[in-house]
Amino acid sequence: MSTFFQQTAQAMIAKHINRFPLLKLDQVIDWQPIEQYLNRQRTRYLRDHRGRPAYPLLSMFKAVLLGQWHSLSDPELEHSLITRIDFNLFCRFDELSIPDYSTLCRYRNWLAQDDTLSELLKLINRQLTEKGLKVEKASAAVIDATIIQTAGSKQRQAIEVDEEGQISGQTTPSKDSDARWIKKNGLYKLGYKQHTRTDAEGYIEKLHITPANAHECKHLPPLLEGLPKGTTVYADKGYDSAENRQHLEERQLLDGIMRKACRNRPLTETQTKHNRYLSKIRYVVEQSFGTLH
Repeated sequence: MSTFFQQTAQAMIAKHINRFPLLKLDQVIDWQPIEQYLNRQRTRYLRDHRGRPAYPLLSMFKAVLLGQWHSLSDPELEHSLITRIDFNLFCRFDELSIPDYSTLCRYRNWLAQDDTLSELLKLINRQLTEKGLKVEKASAAVIDATIIQTAGSKQRQAIEVDEEGQISGQTTPSKDSDARWIKKNGLYKLGYKQHTRTDAEGYIEKLHITPANAHECKHLPPLLEGLPKGTTVYADKGYDSAENRQHLEERQLLDGIMRKACRNRPLTETQTKHNRYLSKIRYVVEQSFGTLH
């Protein structure tokens, strides 16, 4: 947006700041330690990308946060940064310089390496705790996985997905070589799977990103790191396995994983009722998360 328009928008929003919770949050958080952490990672970023970053690392990190908070695909995030005033002011991109979806995708994947993204979330959550906006030790953790779509061609041939989420058949090339196809609710999607751990208030505490065709069941352990003993871990039936329940027991965490029916072994009435109870708890937390920002 132009400088004049940006200044006008800032003046208007300043008068109605209560209507823009995202910008209120921007004022609450001290971004300086976040930026310092990112700058310490700058050498690795330059090495991995073979060039000077075209956008400020803090602005890019804020954009990644927006994508996670609002469950946006990469193209949707790019569009929102262009069309939503609060998104643009939150990230503080200069003038008309907005990163495209492929740049956003590469940066998010870079942040996910070596737990950099989780460490940054810790810095943010620590501030929220100190300001009394977040309970320091919540008694519950909610695990969930969502698909983050990247832009891919709709022209593809004979795609089939087996039970493990692997795709056979020919597909048209994608700009993102690490993204994978998956079939969900009858639709084929190209992208990544974001495994997220939130607390009982809906604040993101840990993230783990995999190709979209990775099964949730095999990616629970990284999300359990750092949880205090006695925490109840709620997760949907995609994480149901004897191995995962063993992981919870070894860490002295309480089991809140929904049960999955198996072939020739349907759920008992008790298990069905328990799943319904767990689903209600997960819904409350997900709604809380959706209204935080």
